Amino acid sequence: MIYSNVLFITSDQHRFDAVGFMGHPDVQTPNLDRLAANGVVFDRCYVTNPVCMPSRATLLTGQFPDANGVRRNGIEVPDRPWGIARTFRRSGWRTGVFGKTHFCPLRRDYRSDMVFHDWRVGDDYYGFEERAITHDLKDFVSDVPTSYRRPGAALDPNRAFIRDDYLDWIQQVDPALYRLAVREGLPEGQAALAPELWTSELPVERHQSTWIADHTIDFIDRHRDEPFFAWCSFVDPHHPFNAPRPYRELYDPERLTRPVWADDELPRRSHYHQERSQAQIAVWRQFGQEYRAQYFGMLSLIDAQVGRLVRHLEDRGLAERTLIVFSSDHGEMLGDHGISRKGLFHYEPLIRVPLAFYWPGQLPDGLRQRGLVQNVDLPATFLDAAGLTVPPQYQGRSLLPWCRGERDDSPRRSALVTNGGEGPHYDPWPELRTLVTDRYKLQYYVGENHLEIDDLAEDPHELNPRDPEADPSLVRALLGELVHAGSQASVWGEHWGRW
Repeated sequence: MIYSNVLFITSDQHRFDAVGFMGHPDVQTPNLDRLAANGVVFDRCYVTNPVCMPSRATLLTGQFPDANGVRRNGIEVPDRPWGIARTFRRSGWRTGVFGKTHFCPLRRDYRSDMVFHDWRVGDDYYGFEERAITHDLKDFVSDVPTSYRRPGAALDPNRAFIRDDYLDWIQQVDPALYRLAVREGLPEGQAALAPELWTSELPVERHQSTWIADHTIDFIDRHRDEPFFAWCSFVDPHHPFNAPRPYRELYDPERLTRPVWADDELPRRSHYHQERSQAQIAVWRQFGQEYRAQYFGMLSLIDAQVGRLVRHLEDRGLAERTLIVFSSDHGEMLGDHGISRKGLFHYEPLIRVPLAFYWPGQLPDGLRQRGLVQNVDLPATFLDAAGLTVPPQYQGRSLLPWCRGERDDSPRRSALVTNGGEGPHYDPWPELRTLVTDRYKLQYYVGENHLEIDDLAEDPHELNPRDPEADPSLVRALLGELVHAGSQASVWGEHWGRW
C-alpha cells in the first residue's frame, strides 16, 4: 500500500528571518537551508495569534482564534473530533507528539479552580497516541531554586505542571544532571548575566532539543511500515536565552547585526509598546548582542537536530513518502524596536514565521512563494498531502497547489492576526486586531481606539508608521477589510445556514 507520512517540525518563538534561507547574515542553519533549497519556501507566513496557546490551537483545530475560542494564553485548547491528530488517527495513521505542547494552561493565573492535565492518562492526548512532553519554565515542577524562584521558596501549587517527561528521563538516566536540567543549564551558585540570559552547561547529548529529536526518531523507526503523523515540537528558542556552550561559542556577539529601532517612533505607537520599550530598552542596550548570540546558538542546535531527522528518514528510505514541514508558533522581537519576546505589537518579527516544505520527488526544488499564507492553512495541507478529506470545520486551505508550483497567485488576499489579552495584570484586558495585505499593515487597538498603519513596501523595518489622518480613504479600505476578515474568521462550515 502506498501512503504519505507527515513530519511536522516546529520551533517555539522563531522569527521569520532567523534562518539562512531567509537571508539572515548571522545565524547558521545549514540543515534547514538544505531542506529549503531542495523544497518549497513561503516567504510570508503569518500566525493567527503571536502567543503560544492560541497559535497551537490553530494548528490543532484548523481554525482562527475567534472560532476555536483560544484568544490568549490560559484558555484550554478544545479537543475537537476534527482536530488534526484525531483526524489522522481515525484514518489509520499512527500519531505522536514529542516536545512542547502547551495545549492546556500551565498556571492558574485566570482560574483558581483550573485542573492541571496529565497527558499520560488515557488512550491518547488530543489524538496523539504516543507523546513525550516537556516545557519551558521547568522550575514549575521542582523545588530546586532557579532564576525564577528564590532559594527556600516552596513550589507554588498555582504554578505547577503535572509532570515533565524530559526531567523524569534525566533523573533516571543521569541523576547528577537533574538539578542542572531544572535550572535549564545554569549551575547553582551562578547568577544569570541579565534577565533570562545565560549559557547552558548541560551536555548537548542531554539537552532537551536532542531528547525531542531522539523520541521523534524512535517513533519513526517503530512505525516505519505504517502511515504516521509526527509532531516534533522543539521548546527553543523560547526564552530563557540559554544555548549550550558549544553552540553559544559559534557566535561572536560583537560581529552580529544589531537590533533595529528608532527612538522617535515611540510617540506614534500604542501605550503598550511604549511601556514595554521603556521597561526593556536599557537591558537591550547593554546586553542585546549577547541575547542575540544565545538565540542564534539555540537555533543552531535545533538545526543540527533537524539534520538528524531528515538524514534518518533518507537513510530509512522514508523521505520520498514523507512530507516534512518546518515552521514555528510565533516570532520573537529580539530587541527590535526596543522590546523582546512577544506582546501587543504586531511587528513582522513577531507575527511572521519561517515556513518550508520538503518532499523529494513530490515537490520542486528551490521554489519560493511570496504570497500571503497563515498557519491556519497547515492542517488542511497535511491532510491533503496524505490523501485525506479536509474536515468542513477547517478555515484554512491546502497549500499543496502552491507547493507543487501549479499556482503562483497569493493563497490569501490578507492575513488576520489577533491578540485577545496580554495578561491577568491588565484590567481591562487589551485587544489588538491586525490586518496585513500585500503592502500595508493596519493595527487596531480595541478599547484604546488607536490605529497604526505601516507601509511594508516603503518601510519594511516598520520604523516610520504613517499618520492615519493623512489618508482617510486608505484607513477606510483597510478597516473594511479588517472587519470582513474578522467576520470570516469567526464562523466555519457547519455554522453557515439559512435564516
